[in-house]
Formats: sequence, C-alpha cells, structure tokens
Amino acid sequence: IALRPDADTFLAAINKAGKRVIMITNAHRDSLSLKMERIELAPYFERLISSHDYGYPKESPAFWDALQADIGFDPGRSLFIDDTLPILRSARDFGVAHLLAVKQPDSKKGPKDTAEFAALGDYRELLEGL
Repeated sequence: IALRPDADTFLAAINKAGKRVIMITNAHRDSLSLKMERIELAPYFERLISSHDYGYPKESPAFWDALQADIGFDPGRSLFIDDTLPILRSARDFGVAHLLAVKQPDSKKGPKDTAEFAALGDYRELLEGL
C-alpha cells in the first residue's frame, strides 16, 4: 500500500478549486480502512464509498444507479479515474463524460494497454486545467 507520486498534490489542488472529491472503490470497508490508515488520504475526500455499501461492484450498471441515487452527481461533468478497463467501460455506459485510465497501476510492473481510454501517468498532468 503506497501513495502514487503527486496524488496528494492533485487531491489538494482539486479540493482548493472547490471540486467535489469522492473515492469509490470495490475494496471492502475493512481493506479501505487499512489503506486509509497507511496513506492518510481520507481528509481529501468528501466521502469514501465501497461498492459493498450498495451490494454491486463498480462493473455493474446497478452500482452507478445506486451511486447516483446516493450522491446525486452530474455524469456529464464528472471525472472518473480507474485502473480497470471493465469499470471504466461501465462508467462510460452510465454517461460519465471524463474518464482516465491509470497507465501503470502497479509500480512494480510496466505500463499497461489502456485500450480506448486516455491514460494518466502523472497526476501533475491534471493540474494544468485547474
């Protein structure tokens, strides 16, 4: 469990810009708690949501319906970053307009093919638009 380089810088900047920041994960609540203890990212997020809260994984259309009912986000104005192509496709099918894949989700392995999605290699790339 480790923080991606400059992820905290990015999260601080989007918070400062007044953006709503919510983490959604397929990790179970116990795993999520352990991760947050080790890397202290919780203060950057308005909410930490486990797909287990809704009973559907992020790959399921039902997850996105439940998320929408819970937090009332605008898919056309939302940015979603993930390292799993089926999850990105599910978000796209729901109507999430701004999608980015993580170019190298495992720092011990090389970059992966992100197929039809633009890939994020460095969170500082996203700071220019703020």
